[in-house]
Amino acid sequence: MEPLRSTDPARIAGYRILGRLGAGGMGVVLLGRSPGGALVAIKLIRAEYADDTGFRTRFRREVAIARQVRNRWAVPVVDADTKAAAPWLATGFVPGPALSEAVGGGAPLPERSVRALGSMLAEALEAVHGAGLVHRDVKPGNVLLGLDGPRLIDFGIARALDDTVLTATDAIVGSPGFLSPEQAQGRRIGPPSDIFSLGCVLVYAATGGRPFGSGPVEAMLFRTVHDPADLGALPPGLRPVVEGCLSKEPEGRPTAGDIRRAFAEDTSGGSWLPGAVTHLIAERSARMLALPDIEATSLDAGSTVETGATGAGSRDTTAVPASPGRRRFLAYVTGGAVLSAAGGTTAWLATAFGNEKDPGGSGKGDGDRTATGRPELHIGLQADLSGHSAAIGKGQERAALLAVEEHNAREGAPFTLRLVAADDGGVEARATAAVRRFAEDPLLVAAIGATGADAAREALVAYDEAALPLLSVVDGDIRNLNRIFLCARPRNDMQMLPVAQFLGAYEIDAVALVGDGTEYGRQTTRFLDAGLRGNGRTVLAETVREGTRDLDAAAERIVARKPGAVVYGGGWRDAGRLARALTKAGFRGPKIGTQAVHDPRFLAEAGEDAAGWLVVSTAADPASVPSVHPFAAAYRKRFDGAPPLLAAEAYDAVGLIAACAEGLGRESVTRQDMLPVLRSTRYKGVSKSYAFEPANGMYAGTGVFIYRVERGRFRYIGMDGREV
Repeated sequence: MEPLRSTDPARIAGYRILGRLGAGGMGVVLLGRSPGGALVAIKLIRAEYADDTGFRTRFRREVAIARQVRNRWAVPVVDADTKAAAPWLATGFVPGPALSEAVGGGAPLPERSVRALGSMLAEALEAVHGAGLVHRDVKPGNVLLGLDGPRLIDFGIARALDDTVLTATDAIVGSPGFLSPEQAQGRRIGPPSDIFSLGCVLVYAATGGRPFGSGPVEAMLFRTVHDPADLGALPPGLRPVVEGCLSKEPEGRPTAGDIRRAFAEDTSGGSWLPGAVTHLIAERSARMLALPDIEATSLDAGSTVETGATGAGSRDTTAVPASPGRRRFLAYVTGGAVLSAAGGTTAWLATAFGNEKDPGGSGKGDGDRTATGRPELHIGLQADLSGHSAAIGKGQERAALLAVEEHNAREGAPFTLRLVAADDGGVEARATAAVRRFAEDPLLVAAIGATGADAAREALVAYDEAALPLLSVVDGDIRNLNRIFLCARPRNDMQMLPVAQFLGAYEIDAVALVGDGTEYGRQTTRFLDAGLRGNGRTVLAETVREGTRDLDAAAERIVARKPGAVVYGGGWRDAGRLARALTKAGFRGPKIGTQAVHDPRFLAEAGEDAAGWLVVSTAADPASVPSVHPFAAAYRKRFDGAPPLLAAEAYDAVGLIAACAEGLGRESVTRQDMLPVLRSTRYKGVSKSYAFEPANGMYAGTGVFIYRVERGRFRYIGMDGREV
C-alpha cells in the first residue's frame, strides 16, 4: 500500500481512505474503511470518463449485474455510486499478494497448486459467466491469493470500461500476453475469451513466463493470434487442459465448468500453496490488522442493560477489539498456535473418550407510535415456517416473539418492538420475496434469518440492495461477506479450533479427515487440514461424497490406514451411516462430527453406534447447556413445549438488536443507523457472548459447544475447549 497523495480524497461517501492500492489510466484504487469497520478496495473513476452518458449507463448496468456474482473465489461488489461526479465502486478487500507478485520473483507454483488454482478460478468464472458477464481482463494481477484460495477481482466492471474505450478510441483493452486472439483482433468476445486468458494465467503460474513471450506489445499480439503457445516448461500433467484453453478458435476451448471438474480433486485436503506464499499472506494479514481501527461506538456511557424476565442478556459498551478470533486463527493456520495440553484448554476431552405472519408485541397507535405512546421499531424474521425445517423455524419465531414480549413489558423501554415474520418455506425462490417485504417497511431496522443457509445466501443481494442489516444464527459460510451481513455464530472453519487443540494436545498423530465433497465439508476440513499438517500431524485426507451408497467400503478403507481419530466434516445423514460403518469395520478410536451432525436425526440414523461421538457445534442445546435453562423454562411456560435447537440464538438476536437500537439514544432509529453499532457492540446473551469483526461482520466471540453422545442424546461437556 502506498501513502495517499494530495489529490486523493480523504473520504468517499462514508468510507475513510487509508492509502493507495494502485492506479491506472481510468482511475485509482484506494483502501478504505467503512463506517462499520470493513476494509474495502475502492475503484475511483476519473471524472473525464464520467462525462460520457453512455459510460454511466453501462457502468450502472454492470455494477447491478456484478452484485449478483456470488462465489467464494470472486471478490464481491459491496457498494457503489454510479451517479457521483467521479463514479466509484467498493469491493471486498483481500490482504494477500497478487499472483503476479507471488510468482514474479522467480518462484513458480508447484503443479498441485496450479491445478487447485485452475479449478477455483474456473469456478469463479462460472459464476461470472452465469451472471451474464465477461471478465475481459483475467491476468495474474487480477488474482489475489488467500490462505483458503484465490480471489478473482475486477470481474464485470471491466466490461463497462472496455465498451467505453473501444467506442472512443478503437483501442484494445486488456493485458497483452493474457488476452485472447479475438481480443487482440478487436472482435466480439464472449466467455471463451476468459478461458483463453485463464490458460495463459495457468502457464504463468506454473512456469513464471507468458505462453506467447514478452517484448513489444505488437509482437505479443501477433504471436497470440498466429503462433502456437510455448508450453515447453509446463508440467505434463497440466498440458491437456491448458492446450484446450489456448485453442485459437473460441469453440475449441473447454468451458469453465469443464476446467473446474478436470482439476477438482486438487482443491481438497492440505494447504494449497507452498510455505513461502503462505507466510507472505500471513505477513500481509498481520499488517492489515495493524491499521488504525474505527472509533469505538459507545452505546450508553458504560451502563449494562438486563433484558427479559429470564435475565436474558446484557449489552457491553466497549467496541470489539482488533479481531482476536482472526488473530488466533491466523496464527493457527500458519503454525504459530500452540496445540498443547497446558491448562484446561483441552481437559474437556481427556475424559470424554473414557405461512407469513406478523406477530407483534402490542397494538399500533397513531403513526409510528403504539398505544403506550412509545415509538415502534420492527425486526424481521426470515424463516422456514412450512417446509422441511419448520420445527426449527417455528421455534425461532416463538423465541423471537418471547424476546419481543419481554422487551415490551419493561416499564422503561424507550420503544415498542414488533416482530415481522416472513415464511420462505426453506425455498431459495421465496427468499427474495421475504426481503422485499421487509425492505418496504420503513420501521424495520434489521432482520434475522434464515432457517436454511441456502435461502439466506439467495437473499443476500436483496438485503444488500435494501441496506438492511441481516443477522444469521444459522449460516457460518465464509463466502457470505458483504456490507450488511453479520454472522452471529463462529464460522464453519473456526468451529474446528477445539478439535485441533485436542488432536495436537493428546498427540494423535494420524488423523482421518473425511469430507463429503460439499462446500460445507470443504470449509470445515480445509483449514483444519492445513493447521494439523503445519504442526507436524499426519492427515489422512478422505472424500466420501454426499449420498455415497457403499459407506462400508469407505469405512474399511479409512480404518485400513490406521488413524488415531476420525473427523467427519459432512451432514447428519451420512454421519449416521458412517458411524454404523466405522463400528462394523472395527474402529474404536475417537470420532468427531461438526455442526451439521448436531441434529436429533443423526442419533436416529446412527442408533447405538452414535454413542461416544463428540460433536462440536455453535448451537446451545436448551436441554443441556445450563446458561440456557432459564430461557427454556420461560419458553415452555409461554408455548407449552420445549424449545428446539437454535431457538435460544434467535432470542438472543432480538435482544442484541434491541440493545443496539436502545443504545443509540434516539427516538427515531433507521436501518442505516444500526449496522455500525451492531458490528462494534458486545452483547452477552443466554446462549453465548456476541461480538463481530468490524471489518467483515464475522463472529468474533466465543461460542463453540462440545457435546458427547450418551444414552441417545447430546450431553453438553464444555465450551471452546473448556470443560464444564
